[in-house]
Amino acid sequence: MDAAEGIDVYAGAAASEETRRSAIQRSTKETSIDVKLDLDASRDDVEGSKISTGIVALDGLFTAIQREAGVALNIAATGDLWIDDHHTAEDVSIAVGQALNKALGTKKGCNRMGSAMSTEGEATVECVMDLSNRPYLGYGLELESDKVGDLSVEMVEHMFMSLTFNGQMTVHLVEHARGADEAEVATAAAKAFGKCLRQCAAIDPRRAGSVASSKGTLSV
Repeated sequence: MDAAEGIDVYAGAAASEETRRSAIQRSTKETSIDVKLDLDASRDDVEGSKISTGIVALDGLFTAIQREAGVALNIAATGDLWIDDHHTAEDVSIAVGQALNKALGTKKGCNRMGSAMSTEGEATVECVMDLSNRPYLGYGLELESDKVGDLSVEMVEHMFMSLTFNGQMTVHLVEHARGADEAEVATAAAKAFGKCLRQCAAIDPRRAGSVASSKGTLSV
């Protein structure tokens, strides 16, 4: 059973005193990125999310995260893809991580910690997450090909690294079963990340708006 099973992904807005949405614009000589995120969006807004980075495989990974997390995520990005995919993949991931951190705010009432497993084809990947404000990525995916679709294989790790560090979270990704190809493993990881985020970001009304920390804060 998935750790996030049974959570109503559209119920968070009523339980939260804060508006958990954010917008990030990032523009450099290499990329131009616009990200909008709503953690407590309506079903229509979640299903109407649009993700366009110019890299088909990257669009697919972020779409998998968005759908499993049950959030509205809109990404419009252009970059110097005539050089390579590095700047676009990394900068989009940085912006999405920043949007996550901004939307989560003080994290009052959040479950904060969780785990989830997901499959894609023959691949099975587990994600363990803590919205801790202590960024760390334990990356346990073994991707051996040069490409995942049209995305350089090293950019899969860069994507999760940038998400994790800019989202101020601790994340472990563990590959339990190999897929038929690298795309299955990467997609299973993205789905597990999204499911885990849904669980961790969900508001628990029993916390009465308090932070899930014995210190009472995640800021120090």
